[in-house]
Amino acid sequence: MEAKMLFGVGLVFDTPEFGTFVMGANEELDELLPSTIKEMIGDQIIIKKTDGEEQIFEVVSTQINHSIAGKKKYRYMFG
Repeated sequence: MEAKMLFGVGLVFDTPEFGTFVMGANEELDELLPSTIKEMIGDQIIIKKTDGEEQIFEVVSTQINHSIAGKKKYRYMFG
């Protein structure tokens, strides 16, 4: 399967209870249904750092929220 960039990472944080959260947005996806976006993501996500290092994570949960301005925000949780 071909990997595509879905969004730039805006925030990453760890919690002892739930694992690592990665959050970001992409205006190009705002018109898509949440189910379509979740299908695009699948079970794994690759995080590519600015230094070129890549890490692959298993997606535990995906959440898509809408901002007041009508923009979608994506949140992923990794175990």
